[in-house]
Amino acid sequence: PRWLASWACRRGAAAVVWGFDVFREAPPELTMTCDRRLDGVLRVHRVDSLARAEIVTRRGLRITSMTRTLLDVAAASDDRTTRACLNEALRRRWLTVETLRRMVADAQGARGVEVLRELLRELEGGDGPTESQLEDAVVEALIWAGLPRPRRQCAVVVDGRVRRLDFQFAGTPVVLEADGFAWHSTRRSFEEDRARHNALTARGFIVIRWTWAALH
Repeated sequence: PRWLASWACRRGAAAVVWGFDVFREAPPELTMTCDRRLDGVLRVHRVDSLARAEIVTRRGLRITSMTRTLLDVAAASDDRTTRACLNEALRRRWLTVETLRRMVADAQGARGVEVLRELLRELEGGDGPTESQLEDAVVEALIWAGLPRPRRQCAVVVDGRVRRLDFQFAGTPVVLEADGFAWHSTRRSFEEDRARHNALTARGFIVIRWTWAALH
């Protein structure tokens, strides 16, 4: 109905309601199982059916579940957007790898599922999800440049402590760290960051640091 469409317009698409950073400025959309026309009101996606488990309530709106939203994003967006959304869903604990694995298995033949299956292979190959938008941007920059794809969030033991490396290029001592200001803006984080850098260097790693400005 038109009043529901107007309500949806004020709140945005499911990806917006979930809170994905890359969809903050997205236009409103509506998924419908009927053939009602709402041309000129908002963008409409028509699907044959939506299972009860694919509909949840969030912020007072009935929207598609996290897994269904990711599937729709993968079907309608580029790989960069899909990867960013999946990584954000994992780090914000909206989704687990096991839940993603079940969804990919159940969604055989669905649009977008192959993109998610490839991203699942990356995760199952030992790569953890990225932990910030800056790390997402680093991944896209490396792909764009045609450089080897590094491992993400690798754990190494240095000076008796487990350290996680943002990116490490396999077979080399090269480590790439994504430095967001928010994580290094206090005196304590500043000191710990320098100690970590020195420990990695003493262990033989070559540490390259990228900030937003350096990346761009």
